[in-house]
Amino acid sequence: MTGTVKAADRPVLVLVRSAPYWRWVLATMMLRLPPIMAPMAFVLVSMEYRGGPALGGLLVGAALLPGVVAGPVCGRLLDRLGTEVWTPRVLVLGAVARLLLAVAFLQDAPDWILLLCVLVGTVITSGVSGATRTLLNKTVPPHLIGPALSLDSIAVELVVISAPFLVALSAVADPLYALIAMGVATLIGAALLHPRSRASATATPEDHAAPAAAVPVPPAVPSGSAAPVAAEPAVVPAAGSLWRNRPFLFWVLVTLAFGHLLGTADIGVLPRVAEDGGGTTRAAVLTGVLGAASAVTGLAYAWYAHRIRMGFVRQAVVLLLMMIASSLAIALVDGYAALVVAFVALGLCTAPLNTVMNEAPGHLVPENRMTEAFSTLVSAQSIGFALAGGLLSVLPVDQMLLLGGATAVLTLAAAPALLSTRRPDTRPARPEPSREYAR
Repeated sequence: MTGTVKAADRPVLVLVRSAPYWRWVLATMMLRLPPIMAPMAFVLVSMEYRGGPALGGLLVGAALLPGVVAGPVCGRLLDRLGTEVWTPRVLVLGAVARLLLAVAFLQDAPDWILLLCVLVGTVITSGVSGATRTLLNKTVPPHLIGPALSLDSIAVELVVISAPFLVALSAVADPLYALIAMGVATLIGAALLHPRSRASATATPEDHAAPAAAVPVPPAVPSGSAAPVAAEPAVVPAAGSLWRNRPFLFWVLVTLAFGHLLGTADIGVLPRVAEDGGGTTRAAVLTGVLGAASAVTGLAYAWYAHRIRMGFVRQAVVLLLMMIASSLAIALVDGYAALVVAFVALGLCTAPLNTVMNEAPGHLVPENRMTEAFSTLVSAQSIGFALAGGLLSVLPVDQMLLLGGATAVLTLAAAPALLSTRRPDTRPARPEPSREYAR
């Protein structure tokens, strides 16, 4: 019992020793590389083989917009066919499309063939982000989902930093190698998520048995320490349309606001710095500071989240308020040092909110709609990010930055209506030791 309690108190150490989890992390890193590499890679290849960036810009649009629309649909399809079996298969098809794009450029194929390769690769794999989140539920015990997502947020920052360097390194020889690298990364991700590969990794995990034994008997509260706040029992609505699931819609709005806030900081950083007479170096430093702060809090949240006595909704509200304040600070403060502080403050909220908004919806939708639900959240975040860019195209920089928290304010305003106590047609979910959905 003592060993079980210690393991429950140190979720990061349990995950560090979990081979299945790190296989999942490596797979998600491989699958995140192609979308992040695509904008730079497409423009470079277009300039090298077509004499200008115009075609590259068209391919970037084809790689982004259709995936946002097709993501929930393809996620639903994966739910129906079987996420665990079909995710590697669609990844192989997507890898083939990306490799064919390199061949098409090499053979000087017509533009419509290049566009078709990008569209096919994008649409086929558009539900994969939601599928990998669904597969995490089958990779680690339920009470380790939160810490697992927090550690994964650090991996996200590593991918974001390394992807442009990988494109630049590939382009030294030939920009086509960047396209080939994107296809190879997708194939590696497919191999790591293959059911046989996952089965061999989970054959003898010691960390799956201990948590199950720990569920009925929570650790005792030492004298003098705060007792845990009781959480409401988790409920999962019966199968039906996700768009009638009001608590889930709250998390869709949270994810939309999260994407808008981050998009405002990432897209607006260069023009914001330019207003104060700075250049690309200072903007890059601010972006790096944002990522570093997020990585630090991701690790801290993974270690200490199980001690937080607030439900997911309350955590989301607090973090959104802090991000709104940070976004306003970015828009209003004077001086580069104050900007650094504002970006640090924003980064400190990023990983915890990303963890919460990717964990909480898993308690609100039935298992046979998981991939669709998480794919919808991915699309919502992308729309929020794109909204920031759209505002910058029609508004002055200062107004665009001031509106960075607008969707978050609307989300908080809609929360009472979406989170009312009336819950039609619900059934109880599996109890979890300490990470139940609570308001």
